[in-house]
Amino acid sequence: MREFSRLFLPLVLLIVAVGLSCKKDDDTTTNLYMSGSLSTNVPSHLISGKTLQLEASGITFPTDSLTYKWTTMGFDVDSLFGTTGTIIVPDSVGNYEVILKVTHPRYTAVQLVKNVIVFNPDSPESFSGVVKGDKFITDSRDGQKYYYSTIGNTDWFNTNLNWAGAGKHYNNVEALGVIFGRLYTWTETTQNICPQGWKVPSNEDWEQLAKQANGGVTLPFDSSWPRVGEKLTVTALLNSVNIWKYSPNNIKTNMFNWNALPGGSALNTLKNFVNINQYGMWWSATERDSKDAYYRYIHFDGPDFPYSYAAKQTFGASVRCVRVNNL
Repeated sequence: MREFSRLFLPLVLLIVAVGLSCKKDDDTTTNLYMSGSLSTNVPSHLISGKTLQLEASGITFPTDSLTYKWTTMGFDVDSLFGTTGTIIVPDSVGNYEVILKVTHPRYTAVQLVKNVIVFNPDSPESFSGVVKGDKFITDSRDGQKYYYSTIGNTDWFNTNLNWAGAGKHYNNVEALGVIFGRLYTWTETTQNICPQGWKVPSNEDWEQLAKQANGGVTLPFDSSWPRVGEKLTVTALLNSVNIWKYSPNNIKTNMFNWNALPGGSALNTLKNFVNINQYGMWWSATERDSKDAYYRYIHFDGPDFPYSYAAKQTFGASVRCVRVNNL
């Protein structure tokens, strides 16, 4: 019996050691990580009923035996496989998720979740508040329709320019162009970006707007234009959520149907985007000097319409087009 114990105990220890070794090998296998950073082209906002081409990229190693699975609940298909694919955006507005998971037999899986807001710009239940009026022009370059108001002797667009020949959408999200238009550098504004017969407003054009909003009293361009900002700002909703960040300091009366919205701005030659839902910024055609040009802005937490200036070639702001009538 003692002889059996002397033989059995080393055998048990050997089995345990082998088991631990195998477990260690298994753990090592599951701790292998893919190289690169998984990314997709799925934007933050989509228009209902549109088609979206899915694209995945970013994983640099391993390059074989990878499985890409998209989970798209609520879209026309619930899931699909591959680095690319096509889905149809739901007709129902709301918040959705697009989940991309990459798996490999020997590597730890990687997952990316993109939150998406689906809206319908033609439905007042989805996008409301912006007043279009009854006068409009059609841009012959792309067929887009722009409503306008006559303020004094000047016609002003009721919305921001959304011409694709220059500039970029905020965060490169095309759907946002329907709401905010595009952001342009000042240099781009000098290249006839407004429709034929229209132009980017100069400091003098802006002063005429302020005079009309201020009851006929002139306000110089280089002043803060007290309470003019809230007169031109609109209360607008996207899927029942305020587009402007809330503040009691801007009461938003939307005089002239000017429809000021917080389209944000762009930096580093339209590579970085900031301030959406907080600031609306609009270029003047007037230069400050060889480097900078003027713009005006409205902040969600203030009633005024101050001015500032920024680099012509690198800063991005919205554009309103005007047409001066010879009365």
